[in-house]
Amino acid sequence: MPFNYKKFKVSAVALAAIVIFLSACNKAPEEILNTNPPVNDPTVSASRATLGDTLASGPYTLFYKMVQRAGKLDTLKSRIYNLTVFVPDNNAMKQFVVAASNGAVAIDAPDAVFEGFISGSLPVASAQAVVTYHILPNGLTSADIPSALFPNYKFPTIFNPAPTVSPLVRLDAYVGRSTNGMWKDNVPVIGPDKLAGNGVIHTLAAVTIPPSQVLWQRIATDPDMTYLKAAIVRADSGMTATTPGSLQHYLSDPTLALGANFTVFAPTNAAFQAIIYQLAYPIVWQMIYNQAYAQIYPIVYQQIYDNAIAGGATPDEATALATAQAPGIAQTQATAAADAQAPGTTTALASDPNIFQNPALFPYFSAQTVKGIVVYHMMAQRMFTVNGPTTTMFKPTLLNSAMPSHPGIGITTSFTGPVVTAMTVKGVGGGSLYPAANVIINPLPGASSDQRYVNGVLHKIDRVLLPQ
Repeated sequence: MPFNYKKFKVSAVALAAIVIFLSACNKAPEEILNTNPPVNDPTVSASRATLGDTLASGPYTLFYKMVQRAGKLDTLKSRIYNLTVFVPDNNAMKQFVVAASNGAVAIDAPDAVFEGFISGSLPVASAQAVVTYHILPNGLTSADIPSALFPNYKFPTIFNPAPTVSPLVRLDAYVGRSTNGMWKDNVPVIGPDKLAGNGVIHTLAAVTIPPSQVLWQRIATDPDMTYLKAAIVRADSGMTATTPGSLQHYLSDPTLALGANFTVFAPTNAAFQAIIYQLAYPIVWQMIYNQAYAQIYPIVYQQIYDNAIAGGATPDEATALATAQAPGIAQTQATAAADAQAPGTTTALASDPNIFQNPALFPYFSAQTVKGIVVYHMMAQRMFTVNGPTTTMFKPTLLNSAMPSHPGIGITTSFTGPVVTAMTVKGVGGGSLYPAANVIINPLPGASSDQRYVNGVLHKIDRVLLPQ
């Protein structure tokens, strides 16, 4: 799935609402860059070339062109600053250009063609967004990043998505380090700690794109998440995205977006259909059985009674015979009817996400029950797959705000080098209703794992988790 590198716009109206919220925790442009590096800082040296000069050669030349396009070369050459720059190498930049050009630049084109596209065709605003999203206002070596899989560590970048609205808004980068590697968000650092005169370079395996949407925009529009959307609407029980306190509000409101950090494990439609079928089948079966039994019993009773009378039995004898035999025969026939009809009926019921809005099913899918399931899939921290533990660890979810003693969800991650090859998420129960869910690994933008949004990260999973 191609990257959409041309869309970095965030609504000015939305960001205007964010400004007041962030004014206490973001610095103005002249303050966010560190102009007084600590004494003996290893990322500062008058004898080393500056960041800007270092990027002009080696595996960084295409990013250097984008720095020039963004008008940030003077910043990276200035020795009054001490910066961290996550630099996609030339291989990563070529992938970026291929996608940004919609394939007009072929991956095997000469370097001059890539440089020409960056310098002449890449929108300046796009270059500025990408470049500044890769720069932190302090020099950080890998040793400055605590070695822990979970959580990652949040650092402000110098990217301001709406400078004409306010100088106060900044988006964050999430840096993690463990024995498996080091990452910016979910992208591996493949060459850490190249020291320059005014900071440090960490080489990235791919370009990271600043998010421009909130989580609810993805959930509300993804055709594979219509059940999750319907479940959230049911959990909100009449509240909307403009109602403070609703889940929709937390996932979408611009005044909360940059202050929030959610991880959403989003079950696919097929995952919801499977669990609805599993939960609804015994209910549907029993309803069909009860209805069939109620219809069959009097007919069978009457048949046995009439046959007995016709055979010479007295009314009392016929009554006793029908009373003894009719229940068993009616049960057998009602069971056969339920066995035959329940699968199709349950499948039809589970095939429509409006099941959550069906008043006849409210006793089984109450707003409170559905909300408990939904919030069990959400964490109040931003966790990329690379931040997952390799040995199962239980982490709290939003359900813990109502049930503090609940152990949360069990997360297990498998790595091949710095790349996650598998991740499972499991509830606390056992048996067929509580199997582990698989995160559907595909980190490309618009795909299924490590989906970056202004207010969190989303991973699609193949099962619905139940909290008990």
